[in-house]
Amino acid sequence: MKTVQFTNTTSWAATTGMFPDIGMIAQMNHHPLLKYIASLMLCLTLLCLPQHLFAQKDLSINEVFELYGKSKNAVMVKMSGEILEDYDFSLFKSITIKNDPSAADFVRKCLAKDEKGAKKIKQVVSNGVVTSIYLQLPPKHEDNRLVLFNEQFKPARQLVLIYIESENESEDILRLLLKRK
Repeated sequence: MKTVQFTNTTSWAATTGMFPDIGMIAQMNHHPLLKYIASLMLCLTLLCLPQHLFAQKDLSINEVFELYGKSKNAVMVKMSGEILEDYDFSLFKSITIKNDPSAADFVRKCLAKDEKGAKKIKQVVSNGVVTSIYLQLPPKHEDNRLVLFNEQFKPARQLVLIYIESENESEDILRLLLKRK
């Protein structure tokens, strides 16, 4: 057992054991078991962070949300937690961009990258250009992931990109979305 000596600068809180002073912390850091416990606590804390904080970071469409999310011609919505309980979603993120052909091209390029390794559920091509696509991405952690993209030209040019994470299968997610329209 290691003995800790207090100096005359030690506070009352440290001597009662309520709050260790800096000197005690420095001495404790030399004990291997305490280092192990501190490392274990840090790892557990990081594991307990909500997984949706890291959602879609591995996807190219994340760039769309970051680049256009605060644009004047865009509306971005991000929801998680209790508000999505009725849908059984853990994360819902969407962006609607109006009258921006370069944004549409950028979204298509990102979707083409994310399409690799994904299951294409539906795709609509008009005049050689993808105007609608539903992708089922490989699961992440325990959630299934779905990307939906749609671009319309009438009455005004507008595109919508949606990213969803849910424990439900993609068919169930689509059925739920189409039923609620």
